[in-house]
Amino acid sequence: MMGRAAAGFAIASLSILIGALAPPASAGESDRGWYFSGKGGPTYSALSGISGKDGAVVGDDHASNMIGSFGMAAGYEWMYRYDVPLRTELEFMNRTEVTYDATPLLRSGPSGALASTAQNVTAMMKLYWHFPVDSDKWWPFVSTGIGWSRNTAKSQYTPTGGAPIGISHATDDLAWSVGVGATFKLGPQVMNDLELRWVNLGKADWGLPAGAGIQDSGVNGFTATEISFSIRYMF
Repeated sequence: MMGRAAAGFAIASLSILIGALAPPASAGESDRGWYFSGKGGPTYSALSGISGKDGAVVGDDHASNMIGSFGMAAGYEWMYRYDVPLRTELEFMNRTEVTYDATPLLRSGPSGALASTAQNVTAMMKLYWHFPVDSDKWWPFVSTGIGWSRNTAKSQYTPTGGAPIGISHATDDLAWSVGVGATFKLGPQVMNDLELRWVNLGKADWGLPAGAGIQDSGVNGFTATEISFSIRYMF
């Protein structure tokens, strides 16, 4: 419920910011504040604090992989009409799978073995604050974001002495991010953004049978540290 509420809040807030507050340009007025972008890059993604739901100790409590992320965004740059170094956007990102395997799954009792992956998608409202430098070709920025995260765990669970069971389970949660980067002007209407950011992706739950259930826990259970390359087209 918290993930759905956060997603609704983020989308509604962004609609207000870049829709209602940014009126269309009048006839003859130059305005290229609106933009669309595609983005992607390498991501170091980690699961940590994995534990049994009943307090049991798991065979391995963390996992990490270098994966890929890709997505798109649409937004508004406020500098063109309002002389405010702010950019607001709605971003959709997809991150490829992180592998988590544990044999035995739990350290106590006959718990079986697990082979699984966890995959993430996010929809976030992002804010960028630009800092002026003595150049019209590039400028640095800081960023933050908040929104909705869906973490999908796909598993093959083999109970002790039993046959393998295929399970897919999705969890909705709150996502948020912080980052730093720079914008490079490639042309009158084309920008390249390079950003290093850290993203909290919320929690993951494997949806395993009672007695073998696990989830990642703690504030930073499922995270991503990523380099994002973005090409923006202004219109």
